[in-house]
Amino acid sequence: MRKRIRREKYRCDKPTHRVLPYRGTTPPLFDSLEQLMQQLSFALPEYMISQTLISTDHFLSYAWSCCLFSGKRNAVFPSLEMAHHQLGEPHLSHLIVDMESLTTSRLRALETLRQPCLCNRGLQIYLLAAKSDPAQINFLRAAGPFHVIARDLSVIPFRQALLIPPERSIHEPLFPSTEWKILSSLAQGLTMKRIARQLNLPYHRVVYRLNTQLKQLGLPDRQSLIHLLHRLTLDRNQQMA
Repeated sequence: MRKRIRREKYRCDKPTHRVLPYRGTTPPLFDSLEQLMQQLSFALPEYMISQTLISTDHFLSYAWSCCLFSGKRNAVFPSLEMAHHQLGEPHLSHLIVDMESLTTSRLRALETLRQPCLCNRGLQIYLLAAKSDPAQINFLRAAGPFHVIARDLSVIPFRQALLIPPERSIHEPLFPSTEWKILSSLAQGLTMKRIARQLNLPYHRVVYRLNTQLKQLGLPDRQSLIHLLHRLTLDRNQQMA
């Protein structure tokens, strides 16, 4: 009798289902980083925005906010001016700017993005540009600590480029403050002599700095640089006209 009770007790305690053996495979690096970013994002209060997209392309805005990065902490603005109150927030981690759909000029947008309050913090700034214009891509990369992404990427590479940004080399050249003032003045139509007077620099020094930037951008002559600056000063309406 006691043996029978023990057998039934053993049968009751024995699980009726099978447990699959544990496989010690580690998740891919991409999934681990995505899970970590989701944990950090959901640790923030709901009213805080962690990712901001600047674009007037409704298809891109919908795909980014509903498919690529769905959540309450994403915000879409049609211009940098309308998102100005969000750019200085310390919890903003990603800023994606669609350079091809800006209503203002791309040079003006770069001037805003070069502000010290944006460049001297942990904010990752991504610029979406057309791959068909390599001179423009080189200019965007040298304009500041930005990550330039081709706008025509497919969904998976585009999402991976935003989650795992490439590290910029410490030897990668950027436009210093003086060179940027020279390029901005040249885009406004000023002559080299007038630019030299405004910056209180010798004329030959301004010419030397400009030639250095031509080599950095891979442009053959000054006329090519002027054409590039002219394209960057056009807004969306002027480009379509």
